[in-house]
Amino acid sequence: MLDTKARVACALVVALLLLNGLAWAADTAPEASSLYTRDRISLQFVTGPVSSTSLIGPAIPDFDYWHTGLRLGWMITSPKGDGRGLDGNLEGLLEFSNAFVYEGFGDYIGGLSGLIRYNFTGVGDRFIPYVQAGIGIVYTDAYQDETQDAIGQAINLFPQAGAGFRYLLKPNWSLDAEMAFQHISNARMDDRNDGVNALGVFVGVTYFWGDLWR
Repeated sequence: MLDTKARVACALVVALLLLNGLAWAADTAPEASSLYTRDRISLQFVTGPVSSTSLIGPAIPDFDYWHTGLRLGWMITSPKGDGRGLDGNLEGLLEFSNAFVYEGFGDYIGGLSGLIRYNFTGVGDRFIPYVQAGIGIVYTDAYQDETQDAIGQAINLFPQAGAGFRYLLKPNWSLDAEMAFQHISNARMDDRNDGVNALGVFVGVTYFWGDLWR
């Protein structure tokens, strides 16, 4: 675990990076409508801590991990309406995820997930909130610890949901932040299946490309 000095240093580094990014973006105001049109693609990188909670589901031993995801996105639709308020578009994403367990049983979680996201492009030109949900399959070695009943086998289902935002910087770039709920269980394919319910906070960046088909 990080000590107090290390946590303060990490917080300062993140703050400096954010301030530098905002200063770098100050002279450019990209239009969200041009980045979220149908068939455009994106590549998003997110990372952050995820902590288990017993507020939902059975009580389990602590199971905390650091999640890193690489998401390939495809704009399924273009923004609808007059471009204000709740107007937005649908985006499909394929996420390759890896995580290391830093508190609790097991060492590793990794897999593949599919997500559907709604981008609220009507909110503004730079600040674009979104909500998303999806499901995937992950491998974890946590099942090898037979003193716990949360995870009973190597392959598990991985439903998740979350909300976040992108802050557009230069054309084709954004800074991102996100909160997520993640669940790990084996759908009763093993006697040990209390499951893991966890909450995470991520930061990241996105790069936007042009039309997928050109």
